[in-house]
Amino acid sequence: MGTTADVQLIESRPPARVVVLVDASPDALHALEAAAALAAQHQVPLLAVSVEEPERSRSSGYPFASEVGAVSGAIRPIDEAMLGRRRDSGPVSIRRLIDRTAGEMGVAWEMVFLQGRFVEQVLALAAPGDWLMLGRVGWSARIGRRLGSSALRLARRAHGAVQICSAAPSQARGRTAVLVEDADFAANLLGVAAARSRTAQRSLVVLLAPGAGEPDREQLANAIEQRSGVARIRALPSMGTGDLLRALAEEGAVELVVGRGGWLDSQAADRLMTHWRMPVLVAPAS
Repeated sequence: MGTTADVQLIESRPPARVVVLVDASPDALHALEAAAALAAQHQVPLLAVSVEEPERSRSSGYPFASEVGAVSGAIRPIDEAMLGRRRDSGPVSIRRLIDRTAGEMGVAWEMVFLQGRFVEQVLALAAPGDWLMLGRVGWSARIGRRLGSSALRLARRAHGAVQICSAAPSQARGRTAVLVEDADFAANLLGVAAARSRTAQRSLVVLLAPGAGEPDREQLANAIEQRSGVARIRALPSMGTGDLLRALAEEGAVELVVGRGGWLDSQAADRLMTHWRMPVLVAPAS
């Protein structure tokens, strides 16, 4: 690997601000807790964002509009009066939750409410130095989705780091896995992954994609161990969803770090991130 020295020197740059997308879904509430903890760790402000898309509000007025019970799965007509009460009480209850969560960790915070297309509004607000936190699914959990389309679109298009959080139970012990597609341009990605594993006190496994290049494994392992503790390297036979899921399971991975572009833009990424319920961190290219 031609950038081993860079890996030895690199430290994950702290975020300028932690931006978290909030609603009442379990995944989003888990993202809020993780965002407050990250903001406290780096002593940076927390910005909570709630976006209401006009199309969803207008659609509730159609006579055929229905909602699906998140638990029961029952389909029922939308009660306009109840929907109005939810809209009025939602911002207040979310503010109280954020105030309590951020207050417990001593984090300065503010909240903004936006209207418009969800992804475009968030991309316009977030700066390259921000760390964006969001749940796997929000409103789409009500229609059975296991990965919200907005989450993946933001992960692919944002400039800074994006962390997709999940409220699904995860093992306390396990490894941080990082997917390396090009060993010659992996310094930043490895630095982020090493910092993550060190903070969580986890060992790190480097998953090398076919064609990633053959790094000096001993030097690479030594460089990463200086940052994160125990590290191991595993070559993947392919980038197929089955091989990736098998490697993650066999290595006991409880979170995955990937770079923007490349595999993340593929349909294989859609399939893996739909079935693998653990947190995913998307690191910027540089």
